[in-house]
Amino acid sequence: MSPLLSLIASRRADLTPQQGRIADYVAGHPVQTATMGIEELAFAAGVSVATVNRFARGLGLDGFAAFRLLAVAGFRRIMSPVEKLEAQADRLGDDGFVVAASLEAAGANLREAGASLDLATWVRAAEAVAEARRVYFLGFGLSAALVDLFADMIGPFCRASVVLDGHGGQERILRRTLDVGPEDVVIAVTLPRYSRATLDHAAALRAQGATVIGFTDARAAPLAALADLVLVASAQHPLLHASPTAVVGLFEAFAALLTARRRSTAAEAELSRRISPHLWVEDIEAFGPGAAPDSTRFRE
Repeated sequence: MSPLLSLIASRRADLTPQQGRIADYVAGHPVQTATMGIEELAFAAGVSVATVNRFARGLGLDGFAAFRLLAVAGFRRIMSPVEKLEAQADRLGDDGFVVAASLEAAGANLREAGASLDLATWVRAAEAVAEARRVYFLGFGLSAALVDLFADMIGPFCRASVVLDGHGGQERILRRTLDVGPEDVVIAVTLPRYSRATLDHAAALRAQGATVIGFTDARAAPLAALADLVLVASAQHPLLHASPTAVVGLFEAFAALLTARRRSTAAEAELSRRISPHLWVEDIEAFGPGAAPDSTRFRE
């Protein structure tokens, strides 16, 4: 959780009902809050400017300026591609550095994901997916391709699945989610730069009763405040604004967990029997070291 959201959580019981409205808005819209002036925040939360000032002081801060600094600090990193390029300007001509740094960042992100593994959350998420009436995969921008991949990976473990990646526009998404309820699960994916549409839909679907499982890059990310269960993989990259490598690693691990928990040996054998006519089966003994495979050995 970001420092601001942690502070709000620690003081929530002491806030007035009007100040609580501001706290709820900030928890649901942390990125938007970081970009708002005091009048904008007051309007969005449906309170007066004076109430916003009292809210900031109720958190133990000097005023709205201090509140704004704390809000911005948690999300400054997601807006930094230009700063990254400037910082690495003297190395951009070194192709070897660019490739090696990118691969090293991907490996570091994966190692960090493994080190921070919360197994109880993974098991709860796997059980929720397996028991859900429908599983909705939600993601826009960079994450649109990710949710499509994830839906394909764990589709066999879902009773029914729906991909919400923006195709057809917002109207189509609203139509397809009108009857989402407590028996459904929403898997939302968002990486820097975070999609406001993903956050808004995740909040709305959770309000309709769905269990929201968030895949994101940090516990301070805005999706973490909107999800019931959060699985985290860092998306740090030396040049790009986000790296999807580690979150794809989470997908693979999640699919493996579902496979281990739900698939039987008999089911695996039957799947192998059905797909084998469509695979290329290499005759190991026919190839010597370095030999090229015969194209006639491929099966359609």
